[in-house]
Amino acid sequence: MADTVTLTFEPDGKTVTDNPKSILETAQGAGIALRGECGGVGVCGKCRVQITKSYGTLSPVTEKETKLLTPAELAGGMRLACQARVLAGKATVFVPPESRNEAREISGTALEGHAVLGPAVKKIACSLPRPTLADTTPDLERLAAALGRDLSGIPLPVLANLPGTLRAGDWTVTAVFWKDEPVAIESGDTTEEMYGLAIDVGSSKIICHLLNLATGKTVAQDHAENPQVMYGEDIVSRITFAAKAPENTKKLQSLVVGTINTLVARMCEGAGIPADRIYECVFDGNTVMHHLLLGIDTKYIGISPFLPALKSPVSVPAREIGLSICPEGKVTSLPLIAGYVGSDAVADLMLTRIYERTACSLVIDIGTNSELMLGNSQRIVVCSAPSGPSFEGAQISSGMKAVGGAIETFAIRDGRISYTTIGGKKPKGICGSGVIDLVAELYSAGIITKTGKFADLTHPRIKKPEGSVPVFVVAPGTETESGRDITVTEKDINEFLLAKGSLRAGWTILAEKYGIDPKTLDRVYLAGSFGTHINIKNAMALELLPQVPEERVVLAGETAVGGSKLALLSLHEREAIRPVLDRVEYVELSVEKSFNREYLRSIPIYHMIAGRQG
Repeated sequence: MADTVTLTFEPDGKTVTDNPKSILETAQGAGIALRGECGGVGVCGKCRVQITKSYGTLSPVTEKETKLLTPAELAGGMRLACQARVLAGKATVFVPPESRNEAREISGTALEGHAVLGPAVKKIACSLPRPTLADTTPDLERLAAALGRDLSGIPLPVLANLPGTLRAGDWTVTAVFWKDEPVAIESGDTTEEMYGLAIDVGSSKIICHLLNLATGKTVAQDHAENPQVMYGEDIVSRITFAAKAPENTKKLQSLVVGTINTLVARMCEGAGIPADRIYECVFDGNTVMHHLLLGIDTKYIGISPFLPALKSPVSVPAREIGLSICPEGKVTSLPLIAGYVGSDAVADLMLTRIYERTACSLVIDIGTNSELMLGNSQRIVVCSAPSGPSFEGAQISSGMKAVGGAIETFAIRDGRISYTTIGGKKPKGICGSGVIDLVAELYSAGIITKTGKFADLTHPRIKKPEGSVPVFVVAPGTETESGRDITVTEKDINEFLLAKGSLRAGWTILAEKYGIDPKTLDRVYLAGSFGTHINIKNAMALELLPQVPEERVVLAGETAVGGSKLALLSLHEREAIRPVLDRVEYVELSVEKSFNREYLRSIPIYHMIAGRQG
């Protein structure tokens, strides 16, 4: 067995003794919030750490580190955590702010979801006649008679505690049913304590809402980063990791369930609610997140023809996946549409209700795989555009998620550069909305060409460090938190243009399938946190969005969790979406003959921006 090594992580002050492995793996095991968007393969450069003290042996600098770190940085002890190992002894590792995985801002739900209150959970309180020598009816039959219900399907753990429960309540109890299934028997009258969870399990973030099922009111909400990002920012990386060993699916499931349990504990403590009074959790997510939460094999989602294990809704006891609510309470998934269009898209449909409108609308939920849905009450066509994680700051050299310190807007006016950051903090990097502004403004100012190349390398903001590629300085080191320049390269801009091209090709092909000009769309719903900070004019100028009148664009916010809330509060809503999904047409872009043509057409900045014709 290899000798152990000791690492102290600053500024957390956490000391970890472990077998020699990459610093990233050690940090992940210790719960240190260290970025690793590429899944630890050494290509994103976001896991920079500084070895400030070393009393042992470090692994040699790798070729990947020499490509992503300057000689001065390496000389100062900077390493990539996914590449560097402490082979023996001790070391102190400083994790700089820009390498830490912070929780992003959550926009909330801009649309109102109206549902007739009718949850799957019901409570019935009753008082039972006391047993006597003349009335020796057993406890279960006595309770069934008082309720006037068949309790033959009562779960064994509930039955095991039934005798004590009845007597602790002095023969007054409350029976809890999910649909017609008994899930709990509680001492006394607890009919006013009836709660549920609505959860959006995203690839990068998890959003939880705690609702009072008796009133329909949201009593608490919380969110966290999805800890699975340590195994890759994109879902393909997670499919690959899960396929390597049977226990890896369980590991990914445990990470998400553990995070949800932490959120539930925080919400319950803040609201003064016992977790065992939560009787149902309705969740949504893309197909891979859906399968991983339930512990279902994801391998075949990543292999043509990209099939999920199932599409229909699933309801399982919470204890089966380890969720810390009422043990026999249900964890319910919304239905799926296809391998890469999941239940989060169904939730988007439920909240935007484009299927009730006669006019044609488009829903865009931007993410690693962006879901697009176009249609009306007659017909809906959907697809998934493989846009990659660049919209969330990954694959961009100075990119980051929408957290405090991220540059969210960027402008060039009369040659002067200005920007704003989330929270007004010193800049740490640039998030997706900032990249949109940056590309549009650089093109408008003539600094880049329609293909994203620098037009003039003599521009004062363009630098070419020795032995490196040219960079445009978005924010000089004198203004940033780290003291280093925040820059973009031609490769960064190309990553964005490729993602933009895929998204535009997606909604263009859907419009062709439907037979409508995108400019005539009645509504364009931009779902998710991405739209919170977006400059609509720049997004339209780049044709990230269709060029409709600006007032037709609805920044819908977190529609996915909003749709899950509707389903949690109303069985009617769950049933109403079923016939809608029967008429949804899934378009697989990878087999569309027009996709490559439209994709290549959509990549360059070939249209009009601020008077420039591409």
